[in-house]
Amino acid sequence: MTNKNHRLSTRAQENLSEPNIMLDGVRKVNSDKYDADTNPNGIINLGVAENQLMTKELTKIMGTVDHVNPKLFGYSESPSGSKKLREHFANNIFNRYFNPVEPVSFDQMVLSAGCSATVDNFTFCVCDPGEGIIITTPFYGGFNTDIMVKSKAKVVVCDLGDCLPFDVSHVDLMQNALYKAESEGIKVKAVVLSNPHNPLGRNYSREILIEFLRFASRNQVHILYDEIYALSVFDDKLVGQAKAEQPGSTPFISVLSIPDLEQYCEKDLIHVAYGMSKDFCLNGFRCGCLLSPWNPELIDAMRAIAVFTWMSSPTEAMITKLLSDPNTIETFTQTNQKRLAESYTLAVDTLRAHNIPFLPAQGGHFLWADFRQFIPRSLTVSAAAGERSAEHLLCRAMLDRGVYVNWGEAFSESKVGFFRVTFAVPIPMLKLGLERMLQACQGASQEA
Repeated sequence: MTNKNHRLSTRAQENLSEPNIMLDGVRKVNSDKYDADTNPNGIINLGVAENQLMTKELTKIMGTVDHVNPKLFGYSESPSGSKKLREHFANNIFNRYFNPVEPVSFDQMVLSAGCSATVDNFTFCVCDPGEGIIITTPFYGGFNTDIMVKSKAKVVVCDLGDCLPFDVSHVDLMQNALYKAESEGIKVKAVVLSNPHNPLGRNYSREILIEFLRFASRNQVHILYDEIYALSVFDDKLVGQAKAEQPGSTPFISVLSIPDLEQYCEKDLIHVAYGMSKDFCLNGFRCGCLLSPWNPELIDAMRAIAVFTWMSSPTEAMITKLLSDPNTIETFTQTNQKRLAESYTLAVDTLRAHNIPFLPAQGGHFLWADFRQFIPRSLTVSAAAGERSAEHLLCRAMLDRGVYVNWGEAFSESKVGFFRVTFAVPIPMLKLGLERMLQACQGASQEA
């Protein structure tokens, strides 16, 4: 049969040639999703950062919205979000929880159909094709898609090796990565970082946040702080050994809360991404937010393309309802943090009992675990050299046992054998998922 790919654009053919590791995993899980009653042998999702701990509360809140109201059959007020919803984001989220030095206003943000769309639109507005955005490893694998697939910018990977991104010294590695990219003809236009960190689940200190700002100013690049897990920090809810093993308690600090930002960086280079998927457990609703308080030109540029990422009217109505009441938000987030702490404790207790090393997490839906002890002896040398077949073997073994866990390659982790384990699922499902995970790893480790 004739290859018809030549009928596609060059950029479409490039996209087809690049595997999407994270999305492939999501498709696999969703095609055979676990259900205790209707599909008990299905795949338990401990890979995707999808919080399933607040479904009853969300059902109650969203059930009060008349989502078949004929008014919702048409377009909503604006492709960049209604004024009312943006006011709720400004007053009931940013001004209430992010402690901004300067109050946030509704006209400083653009809403879109999810944070992936937000990062994609941001990239489109600050990068031309072939220009670069620096991200340090390990990082959320979705950034590769968000930055490269449509806007055709490049992710400039800064491999930290054995250095954690919470060490100030790693900013020197970022500078080296920028110089290397530019020597290869890639003009670096921005740096993106997640705070709290994804996949490591920890908060950056004020000192490091400021060093990032200095880096942006020194190199005249934009800096996007992805703060989508800001209200999912749970370490103050921990007790016992889970609390004791925390390496200090750095609180979540939004870049918006740092006084005198202009001392460190031109303010028009500083931006924040947020959304409803994580703190409010609404992955499927698709609502993202780009906040740029000091760059009205960027906001205007984002509005100019917002029609392509317009939220549906029912989605906007239900999110407007959820964010309209500060008391509802407070109760919801406090309950969510408590449940995250409970599920996290079960996960780390299980890993600890089986001598599996992990990095203690403060927030988010996941933790970073070292499964290298389960790599079969026949693959240890190749794995140490960076060859991924051992990691793929463990992942396949887990899927065969009915559990999906995201592996390090999806986060551009250079060391083979690390996995991101999602724990934000109901306790009975989490127990069964961890049991299947351990059985799979123990079985795989015995393979020749």
